Amino acid sequence: MNPMKTAIAAALAALTLSLVAQPSHAGDISEITAKEYYAAKYYADALEDKRIQKIKSDAKKMKKIARSIKMKVSELKAALEKVDALTGKASDLAKSAIESGFATTRVDGRVLDVLINDTEPKHVVAYVRFQAKNSREVIKDASTIANIVHTKAPFISTLSLAAIHPKAAKTSKKSVWGAKIGSDRMQNINPKRIEDYAERMYKRLFEVVESKPF
Repeated sequence: MNPMKTAIAAALAALTLSLVAQPSHAGDISEITAKEYYAAKYYADALEDKRIQKIKSDAKKMKKIARSIKMKVSELKAALEKVDALTGKASDLAKSAIESGFATTRVDGRVLDVLINDTEPKHVVAYVRFQAKNSREVIKDASTIANIVHTKAPFISTLSLAAIHPKAAKTSKKSVWGAKIGSDRMQNINPKRIEDYAERMYKRLFEVVESKPF
């Protein structure tokens, strides 16, 4: 084979494999799933593994890593491209997106803290502290927050909520209501039904609920 053609073919192959490092447009944190985020993080860590480094072919490295997390190579490449296209740290982007999502909703001005813990990429946790309006509407508040978290940052696996008393200082860490909800349940919340049906439809979606007298 012509040496020039061989060099060109090799360059094209390398360009294809490096596509994830050359995103054509800025990524959107709201389009990245938990599976995709984990896959991208797993891939990055795997490349540091000496067993993977011994594999000379980039294509074979990709194939082995994809197989280890039970993904197709095409799926892994797509996940890498989406995560690599983000314009900042995923947790920071998620925090900003979630906070901006509260504007004009029933919890606008009452969400006090949004923290994202992604030290375990396979299970990212969001912590939200808010000031309750009253005991009767805390489920509406919680449902609203859960819907926004899942919509704005679907790579989050679990949301942990803590509500402080309506008259408590904003710095108070003493909650009167708290609960957790997983992404599989968050996705079942319809924002159009929260005001009228939250207590009936969505209360059961929250787990590890702790409630104290307001």
